[in-house]
Amino acid sequence: MRRGRGPAIRFPRAAVLWAVAGCLIVAAAAAGDGPDQVQSAIDQNNAKLSELRAKIEQSRKRIAALDDQEAEVRRGYQEILQEIELSGTLLSQMAERERTLVEQSQLLESDLSVSRRAYESRKEILARNLRSMYLRQDRSPLEGMLTAGSFSNLVARARMSRMLARLEASMVETTLQQARLILEENKQLDAALAEIHRSREDMALENGRMEMLMAEQQAALRELDDERKDLRNSLLELNLNEQKLNYILSDLEEQRTSVPTVPVPEGTELVGLTGNLEWPARGQVIRSFGRSVHPRYQTVTMNNGINIAGQVGAPVAAVAAGNVEFCDQLPGFGRCVILDHGAGYYTLYAYLDRAFVAPGAAVARGQVIAEVGRPAQGEEPQLYFEVRQGRTPLDPGDWLRPR
Repeated sequence: MRRGRGPAIRFPRAAVLWAVAGCLIVAAAAAGDGPDQVQSAIDQNNAKLSELRAKIEQSRKRIAALDDQEAEVRRGYQEILQEIELSGTLLSQMAERERTLVEQSQLLESDLSVSRRAYESRKEILARNLRSMYLRQDRSPLEGMLTAGSFSNLVARARMSRMLARLEASMVETTLQQARLILEENKQLDAALAEIHRSREDMALENGRMEMLMAEQQAALRELDDERKDLRNSLLELNLNEQKLNYILSDLEEQRTSVPTVPVPEGTELVGLTGNLEWPARGQVIRSFGRSVHPRYQTVTMNNGINIAGQVGAPVAAVAAGNVEFCDQLPGFGRCVILDHGAGYYTLYAYLDRAFVAPGAAVARGQVIAEVGRPAQGEEPQLYFEVRQGRTPLDPGDWLRPR
């Protein structure tokens, strides 16, 4: 578990751009302090920029390391799932074997009961025969000879008595052997059933351990995901700071070399064009200006512009004439174009696939300046559009023509 970490700072994406205005004011104030002070400011900001870039690189490496950890945890998670599945299959097989052994045990118990009854019956017969033999043995040999009638009858009688005794003894031995065999088999089955029960208990414990380990792996994945999100937010913040410093450096360098800025042509101001601007792209508005509630997470967010659905590569046109103030990648906005329309009015076009203008260029009303793209890979193609007066966001719906 992570301890001692504060919540990651999250900047509203639209606020990034308009923080630049404050940076430009700082840069402009430095212009009147002379070349040496401007150069000093450049050196200081270059040092800050180098430090920020080092932190950005470190954050990227940590994110890559987290991605590797996540991949390893996911592999372990899949292996645990496979082991749990195999354990479940083995438990099912053992339960089936247990049912079979129980049935066999019941059959053997039935056979054993029959054998016992047969044994008891044979034992009674044997007892009667032994009693008869005992009574016969009480006769004297002379009596046997006299009652035999002949010598051959005497021999036959003696032979029959011995044969009967052997048969009865064999019957007793066979019955005893059968009883011992059934008892031994029943003992083996009882031992097998006991082993099955122990194995099932062991497997249940192992399955519980696997499930606990799986829960720990899931928690580890969630923790890694949260940490990666925090790092990405931190990286976004660092990128925003780098972007702002780049603006400051660009402006200071421009002042140092005394390159005049390109003035905004007259007649391009948005003043008086409320409700008369052409739409920058065709498509349905999928997110309006102002506060909105996320349908899944129920979080309230502020949208400083509007999102217009479209197809990748669809044309994006300038809503009014102006100068290109910015055309580059901007964290949170992807490829972005900012037009300066004078009198402090700006329009912003973001999530672009391609841009066809360069900073400092003049554009006409309705001129195609870019193509529609996506906020991120796999997301719905759309254009993000803003209208600003200074740092204040304005509702584009008040400026665009009604459809």
